[in-house]
Amino acid sequence: MKDSLRAVWRWVKWPVFVVVVAYAVLVIWRVFVLFDEDKTAAAVADIHAQKITLADVEGKNLPPVPDKAENDATVAGIDKNSNGIRDDVELAIFEKYSSDKKSRAAALQYAMAEQMYLTEVFNTETWKAVAEETGRAGLCLLDSTVDWEELQNLVSNTSLRKETRTKAFEFITSHGSAGGTPCDISSQQL
Repeated sequence: MKDSLRAVWRWVKWPVFVVVVAYAVLVIWRVFVLFDEDKTAAAVADIHAQKITLADVEGKNLPPVPDKAENDATVAGIDKNSNGIRDDVELAIFEKYSSDKKSRAAALQYAMAEQMYLTEVFNTETWKAVAEETGRAGLCLLDSTVDWEELQNLVSNTSLRKETRTKAFEFITSHGSAGGTPCDISSQQL
């Protein structure tokens, strides 16, 4: 009896071992998948939550002029006032639209959305969320004097930023509207 059990175990142990190892690998893989789904959901929620404020439009917390070399050394650049708009871009918008609050608000919103292509996109879902916000900001631009292409070039003003934006579009997918009103700041608030 003992010899027959050993013979059976000799034939059964490798398939059992393979099944156990495969199960362990699948469990570990699923943990990573669930973590990635949570990370994506949090990033998408953060993208949709980023909005410009009336204080941003009124320039109540304008940043100092950044050092060009330091600002252009990274994709994200410098954002001292932490409003999601790179400082050099924010200051250029204030200079160009100093007397037009409506255009300034639209330009700031669009610049924030364009900056997100550089800093927030890491998969298809985050690209989709940024594209929805850029579309919403683009609708806001329609009622202003802002040239969206000029703004896009201002945000993607270095080869590193242009390459990063191009890489973000590797995740391109179809999408709908972000919903809600196009402008973060309504004309009535200005």
